[in-house]
Amino acid sequence: MEQRMLKAACYCRLSDDDVNDGTSISIETQITIAKQYCKANYIEIVNFYTDDGYTGTNFERPAFKKMIADIDKGKVNTVIVKDLSRFGRETIMVNYYTQMFFPENNITFIIIADNTKITANSTYDYMLTIKSAINEIYPAEVSQKVRQAFKAKSMNGEFLHPWLPYGYVKSETSRNHLVIDEKNAQVVRDIFEMVAYKGMGMIKIADYLLEHQILSPAALRDYSRGDYSNPHPYRWSKTSINNLLHNEVYLGKIVYGKRRKVNFKSKKVISTDKDEWIVCENAHEPIITQELWDAAHQRLEGRRRERKPELVDNIYRSILVCADCGGTMWISAPPKKSIFFVCANSRNRKSSVERCSSHNIPLDSLNEAVIADINALLCECKMDSESFRKKLMQKITENLPDVTQMRTELAELDRLIDRETKKFKRLYDDYYDGVIKSSMLFEQMSSECNSKIESYTAKKEKLESLLKSSTKHFDDVSKFIGLMSRFTKIEELNKEILNTLIEKIEVGERTVSSTNENIQNVRIKYKFIGQLS
Repeated sequence: MEQRMLKAACYCRLSDDDVNDGTSISIETQITIAKQYCKANYIEIVNFYTDDGYTGTNFERPAFKKMIADIDKGKVNTVIVKDLSRFGRETIMVNYYTQMFFPENNITFIIIADNTKITANSTYDYMLTIKSAINEIYPAEVSQKVRQAFKAKSMNGEFLHPWLPYGYVKSETSRNHLVIDEKNAQVVRDIFEMVAYKGMGMIKIADYLLEHQILSPAALRDYSRGDYSNPHPYRWSKTSINNLLHNEVYLGKIVYGKRRKVNFKSKKVISTDKDEWIVCENAHEPIITQELWDAAHQRLEGRRRERKPELVDNIYRSILVCADCGGTMWISAPPKKSIFFVCANSRNRKSSVERCSSHNIPLDSLNEAVIADINALLCECKMDSESFRKKLMQKITENLPDVTQMRTELAELDRLIDRETKKFKRLYDDYYDGVIKSSMLFEQMSSECNSKIESYTAKKEKLESLLKSSTKHFDDVSKFIGLMSRFTKIEELNKEILNTLIEKIEVGERTVSSTNENIQNVRIKYKFIGQLS
């Protein structure tokens, strides 16, 4: 029987994981081994097909595809690899080529390391299937190790994303640590403030950034690499602005695991549940405060809920609500008539929410009431800020226990807990030394001590919570006075004033008094301090 001349395609592969892990040998070494084998066995080498930097779990490799094309053209009748893992690490595809494609195309498959030659007439090789399955375990382990390493580094406060967030640069002294780039950090603060205090939407913010020639995130990345080819470097997209506004990195956090691949074989990326996220607090210096973040996101949520188209600019959007049902107050501007607000749930007949009354209030009347209330506070604050501070503290803490009294009670509870703890220790020592001989007596006395300790500890925890709440109010008052200091006397309202100072305005239904006067309550809840009157 005439033996056919073997014309070989020598296939070599090396992935980045192989290099980093030190488990494989170089492309050059694989070529040398193939040359030596072919010379010793009188095999003609048609070509070397090398994929450097390609994973074995993916068969979409350029050199591999060229080799398969050459097989289809009849240029080669033999495929040679150093070992099976160089051919691939995905069991299904390895079995397809070795058990179907190669036999059907009369291709001889040679694995040098195993001294294995498979031809179209070979019997089924069970060991080859087993080795292929073992090879597939390696990328699975690598994938798991990479995920664990990313998790550990993220929990340690390291920033591992390839693109730096706008407003930050990498530290020159601490690896993977973010530090503030003050020039661009101010842009981040401005964007959050434009949403939080001016009620601006994405398009208006983009227009502002374009007008002031602020580099977009993409252009900034290009410029940092010396690439100045971007034709529109100051054009921000709505997506870029929205992503910035929802990136918690600006609060000093690193969030890892929001998205992941289905598994190491698949390219599909899926979003994960929030409870799967890994959050590292205080990983780096924040650019914005939590208060600014909350204020901006409250406005974003209000804009998302707004559905009714408006003929006039509604400066009260997301602030004005019905005092009875909590529904949004819609603005209405009939032709040649005064502008007014009305409860949305009084008009929505199809809503599952129970229908409300109109709570109609003219815009002019609302503006007048709000301006008067804000100016009264501004006047008090300007005249005597310390008295104003004390007045606010007294108002918002009037239903809370006295701070000094709480601290005195906490000190007394600490004393009682310490006394009972020492008493329990003495009881235990006496029982151990035989002074107390009855185990029943010891259990009874020690149980009484434990019960008292638990009771005192519970009271202490409750008082500490109250004290923390009271202390927070001091900070809240300072924050509100800081907001007030931005303004003098208000002549005309705008979005910035309302969104900076006010949390919510509740409009009551109009009633008629016994003297036939129209009365309508407007309750203003200010940022940090709530309702004052």
